[in-house]
Amino acid sequence: MMMFVFSGFASLLIALELFLGVAMLGWSADKMIVEREKTPGPYWFAIALHTLVGIGLPVLFVIYGDQL
Repeated sequence: MMMFVFSGFASLLIALELFLGVAMLGWSADKMIVEREKTPGPYWFAIALHTLVGIGLPVLFVIYGDQL
């Protein structure tokens, strides 16, 4: 159940990042926020990374959770 909540939150976050054109990248305060217009490469990397971690991994855990 928790994986569905996490995946739903990640989907909402990704949709918000795509709508606003701003994504969070990294843990340090230096260049933590990237904008789609100024730096499109790191922006799309952040979107792909958030999709993989936020949606891909929970789906894999749900599918293969019984076998682990």
